[in-house]
Amino acid sequence: MSGQKKRPVTQAVGACMVGWVGGGARIGAIGVAAVAMAAVQGAGADVQAQTVALTGGLVYPISSEPVEGGTVLMVEGRIAAVGADVDIPAGAEVVDVSGSVVMPGIIDAMSYYGIAGEDMNEVPNPLTPELRIIEAFAPFGTFGSGAAGEIRVRELLSGGVTATYIGPGDATVVGGQGAVVKTAGARFDDLIVRAPAAIDITLGGRPASTYRDQSRSPSTRMAVVAQLRDLLVKAQEWTAGREGGSEAGEAAAGPRNLGMEALARMLAGEIPARVQANATRDIRVAIELAEEFGFELVIDGAAGAHQMAGELADRGIPVILGPISHPYISGEEIPDAGEYGGVDERNVLWLNEAGVHVSLASFSRGFGRFGPGVAGQWLLIDASIARGHGMSEADVLRAVTLSPAEALGVADRMGSLEAGKDADVVVFDGDPLSIRTWATRVYVGGSLVYERED
Repeated sequence: MSGQKKRPVTQAVGACMVGWVGGGARIGAIGVAAVAMAAVQGAGADVQAQTVALTGGLVYPISSEPVEGGTVLMVEGRIAAVGADVDIPAGAEVVDVSGSVVMPGIIDAMSYYGIAGEDMNEVPNPLTPELRIIEAFAPFGTFGSGAAGEIRVRELLSGGVTATYIGPGDATVVGGQGAVVKTAGARFDDLIVRAPAAIDITLGGRPASTYRDQSRSPSTRMAVVAQLRDLLVKAQEWTAGREGGSEAGEAAAGPRNLGMEALARMLAGEIPARVQANATRDIRVAIELAEEFGFELVIDGAAGAHQMAGELADRGIPVILGPISHPYISGEEIPDAGEYGGVDERNVLWLNEAGVHVSLASFSRGFGRFGPGVAGQWLLIDASIARGHGMSEADVLRAVTLSPAEALGVADRMGSLEAGKDADVVVFDGDPLSIRTWATRVYVGGSLVYERED
C-alpha cells in the first residue's frame, strides 16, 4: 500500500439551506431529509456541530450507481442526503474529499474479534443455545484504544470496518447466540446493533472431533445431526406447550428454559440459524434441517458451496464465505482436509453468478491462539481477489457492505448510503479494491472515529 494521497480540507459553511436536491443517483425519501433539516434549523449550535458534509468525492452508495463529485450529508448520526447536488445547511462542517472514494462502512459478517480464546466454546456441553456471545465481548484495553473515553477498535477501523458479527466458536454443535456490533461508540451499549442476531450451529467433522477426542457423543456426523434434531424437536414441543395461551398451558410447560426460549425465536423466524458447513454433504444436511423444522438458514464457511450453487440460489439461502485467500475457517490448528475438499478461489464468483446471496467475512479469531491469514482490517483487500477472477466491482463491494447487512438483518440501518440509515461512512484515498489504497477517514454514527495520520 502507498501512503496517504490527499488530506481532506475541512471548513464550516455559512450558506443557508434552501431545499434538499438529489443528484443523478438520488437516494432516500424526501421525508427523512426534511426531518433532518428541521432538526438542524430548530436547534442550536450543538446540533449544527453534528452536521457533516463530505463533498467532491466519488460516492459509492452501493444500492445505486456511483456519483461523481458527490456529497454525503450526515445529520445527527444519520445520513440525510446523498447526491451530486445536495444543499448543505448553515453551520455544517464541510470536508472536501475530492479525489477520494466515499462508501458505506465495511461489515465483517463473521468474526471472533474481541472474544477471548477460552470464551469461544463451552466444550463440556455440545448443545448450548442459551449462551450469548455479547456477554463475552470485551472491546476494552489493548483491544480498543487503551484509554478512557469512546470505545474504538482502531485495527478494524483502519480497514474501514464499522460493524461486525461476533459469534461463539465451532467446537460444539450449538454454540449459542451471536450479535451484530459496531466498532466504535461512546458506551458499550452504543456498540450493540442486534443481539441476539442468530443461533450459531456447526455441522461436519469439527464438533465430532471435539467429542471423539473425549470418547463421548457426538463423535460422528450421524450423532451430531441426531442430537441437533432431537434438540429441535424438543424446542418444537416446548413452544407448542407455551402457545396454549391458558394458565394451565403455561403451568404444563414448566418453568422458563433459556435454551428453549432462544430456539423458539429461531423456529418462529425472528432470528436465523447460522450453520457452519463447508463440505457439500454438510451443506445438504443444513438445507434438509431448515426444511424439516422451518427455520431461516444462513450458511457459514461454505468452502464447497459452488458445487451446490443452484440449490442454494433456488432456495434463497444466504452464504457467508470465509476469506478468499484463506477459507479454512475452522478453529482447529490444523483443519481437517476432508472439510475443504472443494476449495477454489473462484467459489464466490460462481456463487454470485448463480444468483446466490453471498457475503465475504474474515472469521478473524481475535484473541484465539490460532487465526486465519486474514484479519478483519484486511477484509476488503482480500475481497479484491474476487475482482481479479472476474467478479464486478459493484458485486465485490456489495459482498462486504449491503449483502452482509441483509444477511444479518440490519439492512435498515447500514450497508448502503441512503437517507435515514446510520452514518457509518468510510473515505478511501483511491480505488477501494486496490492494495495501494488506505482508509483515511471513518465515521460511525456520524462521528469521526478514525483518521489516518501522515
